[in-house]
Amino acid sequence: MDRATLEDFARVKDAVAAVPGKLAKQAALADYFRGLADEDLPLAVRFAGGRAFAAKDERVLSVGGAIVWDVLIQILPVGHDELRRLTIASGEIGEALSQVWPEQAVERALTLADLADAFDELAETGVQERKRQLLLDLFKRCRTGREATYLAKIIFRDMRTGAQEGVLQAAVAQAFSQPVANIQRCQLLVGNLEEVALLAKHDQLCSATFRLFHPIQFMLATPQETPADAEKTLAGRAFFVEDKLDGIRAQVHKQGDRVSIYTRTMDRADDSFPEVLTAMQRIEGDFLLDGEIVPFAGGAVSPFAHLQRRLGRKRPTAAMLKKYPVTFIAFDLLYENGDLLMDKPLRERRESLERFAARESAMLNVTPIAQVQTATEIAAAFEASKGRRNEGLILKDPESIYSPGRRGKLWLKLKTHLPTLDCVVTAAEFGHGKRRNTLSDYTFAVWRDEPADDDAELVNVGKAYSGVTDAEIAQLTELFKRIAIANDGRVFHVPPQVVMEIAFDQIQRSTRHASGFALRFPRIKTIRWDKRPDDADRLQRVEEIYQSSANTSRDAGTAGEIDEVVREPTLFDHLP
Repeated sequence: MDRATLEDFARVKDAVAAVPGKLAKQAALADYFRGLADEDLPLAVRFAGGRAFAAKDERVLSVGGAIVWDVLIQILPVGHDELRRLTIASGEIGEALSQVWPEQAVERALTLADLADAFDELAETGVQERKRQLLLDLFKRCRTGREATYLAKIIFRDMRTGAQEGVLQAAVAQAFSQPVANIQRCQLLVGNLEEVALLAKHDQLCSATFRLFHPIQFMLATPQETPADAEKTLAGRAFFVEDKLDGIRAQVHKQGDRVSIYTRTMDRADDSFPEVLTAMQRIEGDFLLDGEIVPFAGGAVSPFAHLQRRLGRKRPTAAMLKKYPVTFIAFDLLYENGDLLMDKPLRERRESLERFAARESAMLNVTPIAQVQTATEIAAAFEASKGRRNEGLILKDPESIYSPGRRGKLWLKLKTHLPTLDCVVTAAEFGHGKRRNTLSDYTFAVWRDEPADDDAELVNVGKAYSGVTDAEIAQLTELFKRIAIANDGRVFHVPPQVVMEIAFDQIQRSTRHASGFALRFPRIKTIRWDKRPDDADRLQRVEEIYQSSANTSRDAGTAGEIDEVVREPTLFDHLP
């Protein structure tokens, strides 16, 4: 059987992108996967997920956008400015390439195996000139623009065909006549969908056993607005209750002397939290813990702003480690010394966790728990949690098994609610994914003083993109493009005209915005077409909410202020 080619892969992925429904997408992928040889099936599944390496493979290409850009300019019939324009218009460099790619004569079609071999060498070499040559050779072997497009998509992990992990799992199941639940369960055990695909093809899913050191999807909780709502969901049952900690969700894997920390984004965070790594290495045995990394000093959880100073830094300095210490607080034990506990009820897992934490070698913090059943009990627990400066509550059914990635009614969360703010939009930016051609990301502001004053000024407090419908985005895109006073091709600066009601979790000090504040997890509650820009809130109101007892992120001293914020990466960071 001939080896699978990148050209065929691109043709299938284009077909997947062209159909709107998940069932049609998975059917197209299933037909493709079914016809592949054993050598090519894992590669096709891997690349279809937009990965250069397997999910459990910690290697990276270490290829920056600038080096890819330099290589492409050597091949394309257009210069830097035109390629930049096409990239901005397309929303990504991959789609831009197909518009100007010169069809090339090649001696042999570029195969998926060729890609895998080149990716291995790219990861292995640290010599930039060698990386440049490898990339040039790869792109020169792309006969068509669609091959070049998908090569770039894989390199930048930016597939955008609507075939997310769930669709890929369903496609593998359909291709080899296996239940989707069995595919998902097997992937939970071994970590790599490409390995699962081979097992499914040969009807060997039952042979899979659990392995550590691949991130498990976290079990999620469903929001509840009030204690009364939570009581209604409990329906007379008693639930465990624990404080919702204001940190970052993390899981710790340990086997022998090896320890790894994974965050909710499925990324390794070992170097970012060396004190957690060291503490876990001291605990005997093999295990998988679910919990939260929180700022921690003097035996108590500190404001989240202290942890914010650590985020985005792969190797914090000794001074930062000393000034902003953290710890790991566990609330679930999912694996211990060969015993997978996820299918056991939480009641049993919690007993195992408490025995685990009581061991002499553990020195492990765990969340205290109680039981609640009524709205009165839930409200009392909620107020106590706020008194400890925590975010709220997590309610958990004692009989619940651990369901990775699921947000059902077995775990509930009740969070502190702060008042909303009416803000004025000052800038609109093109989004990502399906929103890449619409102005869907909005920067918003409040008035420093009174709008009628001669020196009236709008000062930014945040940026949000969630909470608006596609129809509203289309309406805002048309409006903002029409009234924009300036734009750089991606960001449109607009005069004060549109007011949005913004909800958020907390307010923190910040020097990123002229207001001196930043909203944590802001989202758009509604567009206030009924309000004039002058009706938006004043900075004084932001200060009042910041100082309120419900704003647990406030901090009396400057130690908690955010004076340095790591900028989020964007699609165009690689542009020269």
